[in-house]
Amino acid sequence: MAAPIAEDTIAEIVPLAEFGGTRHLSAAKFAQDQRDVIALVASQDGRFTLFAWSNPENLVHANRREALVL
Repeated sequence: MAAPIAEDTIAEIVPLAEFGGTRHLSAAKFAQDQRDVIALVASQDGRFTLFAWSNPENLVHANRREALVL
């Protein structure tokens, strides 16, 4: 199931096992347990993934970016 969010973004439900390794699993679990945080994972390939809890959907959202601008 995919739904467009913005011109270059598509939302989809992906099992965590297919999303990343132990750092991603740890960050997702942290965001689930500490629901007022944003967990950030920096991958070796240069991509960044942000994990945060969504109260309306009752699940962890992950947002993957090719570059992070602070």
